[in-house]
Amino acid sequence: MLSDMWRRMSDIFLAIVIQAFICLILLLVTTLRNHNGHYLFLIYNLFLAWIPLFFTLILKRTLNKHSWLGWRAILITFFWLLFLPNSFYIFTDLIHLQSFSSVDALFDIVTILLFAINGAIIGMISLYWVHKELIKRLGNTWSGIIITLIIIACSFAIYLGRYLRWNSWDILLNPLTLLFYITNPFFETRTQSETFSTTLVFASLIGSCYIILLESYKHISFRTKS
Repeated sequence: MLSDMWRRMSDIFLAIVIQAFICLILLLVTTLRNHNGHYLFLIYNLFLAWIPLFFTLILKRTLNKHSWLGWRAILITFFWLLFLPNSFYIFTDLIHLQSFSSVDALFDIVTILLFAINGAIIGMISLYWVHKELIKRLGNTWSGIIITLIIIACSFAIYLGRYLRWNSWDILLNPLTLLFYITNPFFETRTQSETFSTTLVFASLIGSCYIILLESYKHISFRTKS
């Protein structure tokens, strides 16, 4: 059973690696066509998007031997949560289309979207695997509540990254300043609308896609057992 699970995980990993490779090919073509490197930042953003997946794999191995309340699992979970928003953040890079000149805007849109889709798939898989571990320990209701809160937190983090230009490293490098900016939208009326609308729209995007993933898996699992 365990070997079969890891085989399925390796198949998924191979598929998203192939898609990431296609992303890089499209980016190379886009760079050559536009005669500039304006979109090369997508490579770094995709790198950040992949980090949560590796923390998830480490967490799954750790939970096979240790309690989730142990320091190892808590530390890994912390870093997973820290980097998870990066998996969905790339969708906001579409905003750069209005700033950079392009030979073919449609080609650029597809390139950025493919990067965003690759990151989002990684985030969804990572979220799903953690969700499964939570269900084993807490059941469907409490695990669902926790995953919902994580999705909302990711959406708020996307706002912090796009509009306030904070990133995951800042929680380690500038924790006190970041804490101020995290709490400020709740008291600053000028930014409340932007904060809550951005958080809501990304929570809707991530949440609705995740629900589809869950229902699809349930349907596939039911058909397989039948």
